[in-house]
Amino acid sequence: MTQQNSQFIETFKEEALELLGKLEEQLLELEEQPDNPEILSAVFRAMHTIKGSAAMFGLDRISTFAHEVESILSALRDGKISFSRALIGNTLIARDMILGMLERVEDGTGGMTAELTVFLEEFRRESGYDRTLRTPVGKSEPTGAIPEPLARLNTMQTWHITFKPREGMLLRGLNPYKLIEELCAMGDSSCIPELGAVPPNEELTEDCCRTGWEIILTTAMDENAIRDVFIFAEGDCELQVENVTEMNERLGTETAKLGELLVSSGKIDRESLNLALGSQKKLGEELLARKLVTPTDITVALEEQKRLQKAQAERKNRSELDTIRVKSEKLDDLMALVGELVTVHALISETAKQISREDGLSSAIEQFGRLMDDLRNNTMSIRMVPVGSTFSSFKRLVRDLSAELGKQIELVTAGGETELDKSVIEKLHDPLIHIIRNSLDHGIESPDIRTARGKPATGTIRLEAIQSGASVHIIVTDDGNGLDRGKIKEKAIAKKLIKSDDQLDDDQLLRLILLPGFSTKATANAISGRGVGMDVVNRQMEQIGGTLRLESAETVGTSITLVIPLTLAIIDGLLVRAGDEHFVIPLSSVTACMEHRSQGTPRNGVAVYHGRLLPYIDLRTFFDIPGPAPDLAQIVVVTVKEKQYGIFVDQVLGGSQAVIKPLGAIYRNVKGISSATIRGNGSIALIIDVEQIVVAANADREG
Repeated sequence: MTQQNSQFIETFKEEALELLGKLEEQLLELEEQPDNPEILSAVFRAMHTIKGSAAMFGLDRISTFAHEVESILSALRDGKISFSRALIGNTLIARDMILGMLERVEDGTGGMTAELTVFLEEFRRESGYDRTLRTPVGKSEPTGAIPEPLARLNTMQTWHITFKPREGMLLRGLNPYKLIEELCAMGDSSCIPELGAVPPNEELTEDCCRTGWEIILTTAMDENAIRDVFIFAEGDCELQVENVTEMNERLGTETAKLGELLVSSGKIDRESLNLALGSQKKLGEELLARKLVTPTDITVALEEQKRLQKAQAERKNRSELDTIRVKSEKLDDLMALVGELVTVHALISETAKQISREDGLSSAIEQFGRLMDDLRNNTMSIRMVPVGSTFSSFKRLVRDLSAELGKQIELVTAGGETELDKSVIEKLHDPLIHIIRNSLDHGIESPDIRTARGKPATGTIRLEAIQSGASVHIIVTDDGNGLDRGKIKEKAIAKKLIKSDDQLDDDQLLRLILLPGFSTKATANAISGRGVGMDVVNRQMEQIGGTLRLESAETVGTSITLVIPLTLAIIDGLLVRAGDEHFVIPLSSVTACMEHRSQGTPRNGVAVYHGRLLPYIDLRTFFDIPGPAPDLAQIVVVTVKEKQYGIFVDQVLGGSQAVIKPLGAIYRNVKGISSATIRGNGSIALIIDVEQIVVAANADREG
């Protein structure tokens, strides 16, 4: 395999993996909505696209296997076999097999293996599909009217496809003939080459395709299925797809659009058009020969035609045409560079204050800062990804494990539109897997136990995302057993983690399950029980600067909340000073600042803010910072869970862009600190975890 071919295969793999991910989501949706023809059609198109694209790149094993699965899905779509949960399960397994073949390119080439053949035979048998007769086993070909949704899907329509390869298409290893063959196999077709742009032979080059094609296709497939044929070449060709049937029905004619445009514009009448259509010549030539129109009329009509086609294509494909695929590593590098620029800008600003107050320099630095803000915001927005893409991947996990455990469990998701930095989402996947697996195994009871407790037989796991300032709360809740505090304490004593007479509050007791090797389960299985999962969750939260909260009620259920930062890169903050130490308070939590006279000995106390009492936390006291507090200090008003608190500081120094730097292991247990940043003068400022400070201070007050 040449280096260039290897590159093409890798591009195909990337896009195919994305398609397989969507296919899994669609199959799980279809299981919940078996009567939804749109989802069924999307599943069929996905498998069809994988088949055709694999064939184009020479991955014959994948193509053949996908074709067999596609045939079964086609029978389901056509009403020849019945929907079943087993059919969805086998299609999911087939999807996993294709994924496995993609991971090693050599596994996707060659003929079918014995394993694949055996699986397909079992798949056909369980679905009731006979590949020889192309009808269900033991059934005759269906007669009578097809149900309305299926009838709509099977309506034959005629399409006009314009396909013109761009110069770089052949260089990317894409064969236009393969695409045309795949398209024409979808129905009754006529393919007319467009040779107007072909130069003389001496000017032809082997790396550039000068030919375009006009394809007239009559098929039961919809527009999405037609466009899916070109999914791996959409950036390398000009593609227009028009529904001739709909146009003709709308216009009430079967003539070409050129004629209809001329009629609608008043250039010719219907009778003259019909006479011209009876000629063997092209319509434009015949109309010109009859002097019914002028060359300008034809040019204008063709331009109108082109504009109409272009507008239609732009409306339907704007999102695809305006999107490019970029490797995540490049985004990471870009974000790192932006972070370095932010640090350099802070250094320049700090230096400028010391050496000059010249207006021109200050103005330039301010402009530089504004541009930096725009660059940072745009870069971060590119990296933001909805958490719903991660949430959907857990539906398969819940489906498979609940069946394995003999339980009835439903996964409910909410807040999937909430966005997080890509790097955060990547680190979030494994912790959520461990939490959900524990809920499935430990939390949700068996149907008979739930029924005896007066609960529905089907348990529920709720996965929800809520944005709160500069953080996102990921909440996993189940309505199962809840945590048994007696068992937790008994296990902790047995492992000598605590003494029998130790007095622990409820939070301390529950957090024992986060310790390495801790499990209340008597015996481990393949799903849980080894005391590893929650330890992994806790460690991952520490690595990304997040926190974990536990709430549980026995026989009612358990809720685990992961509080994680929106991004691991850059935040807007308020730079403050307490003694000789500098801190950054995330600006998303800040409501206001106010002066406060401390009489030199501030403690956690209460101030008056807008006529209301405002409890405040003295930063000096919280972090044991030595030295006397100033008589006139400042209070930063912050909002935590819709309640306002104050943070007492010596001085507010102003706004600051903080490039987040992770803390070392020695600082992981320091409450109230999430991370650090480098100031313009090279010194370190600690980034405050506002919520953690408030919770700790409230606990001290109550204690």
